[in-house]
Amino acid sequence: MNATLARKQSLHGVGASFVSENAEPARSLMGRDIYTAIRKLIADGTYIGGDVLPEVELASKLGVSRTPVREALRRLQSEGVIRREAYKRAVVVDVDPNEVIHIFTARAALEPIAIELAVDHADDAFVERLKELHARMDHAIRAPEPDRRGYREFNAIFHRVIWAQAASPLLADMINSIARKPVVSPTFNNWDRDQLFRSNRQHGELIDAIADRDREWAHAAMRAHLLSSRATYRLIGTKAGLVENAKDKMDERSPKS
Repeated sequence: MNATLARKQSLHGVGASFVSENAEPARSLMGRDIYTAIRKLIADGTYIGGDVLPEVELASKLGVSRTPVREALRRLQSEGVIRREAYKRAVVVDVDPNEVIHIFTARAALEPIAIELAVDHADDAFVERLKELHARMDHAIRAPEPDRRGYREFNAIFHRVIWAQAASPLLADMINSIARKPVVSPTFNNWDRDQLFRSNRQHGELIDAIADRDREWAHAAMRAHLLSSRATYRLIGTKAGLVENAKDKMDERSPKS
């Protein structure tokens, strides 16, 4: 099974982007798929920050009418992924690497709560699903050239599975509204293999904590994982000149003697 097929099957398995044919009317299901497809085009880099998203072009590319495309673009606009400019043109929003740092800070406050609730509702199927995603991320890292796109997709599913298991739709919506805005951070493609392995080892610790039904361990491990990811983004972004150096900012604010 190739990596692309595996990712598609995993996305279907989690139900994050697709639903069973009996769950919603066909029109709603198509709209959901079009939204996912457009979002993926942005995540893949087909359209990047500042690019216009022409409705006609997207409809042709996806083989649908302009109506579901228009609906999907409205949803992406509500999430902050695109913005409307003159003549109602849809434009992909540039991702500010500094904003990604703030997003990790917010997630580090909320996701530990979600994983505690997930521990309370954990079952063997939940743990096995996380182990499967953990293995897929490991496989993506071990490719001759790390499959960062695959890792990113499985990582997003891994976290969403935990939010869902928390059985708190309000909390899941809060986290998702924060986490989903930056479709791709400009710094992610610069993560090296060791940094990806470290991130995935932390996923393994999260699984161990859940398997042991240890709420406090899970809480601490999730917070450490997200703060570690924040530190990696900051390190890479600072080296690339994309992220403000926190130490330099503190020095600027310190009173001069």
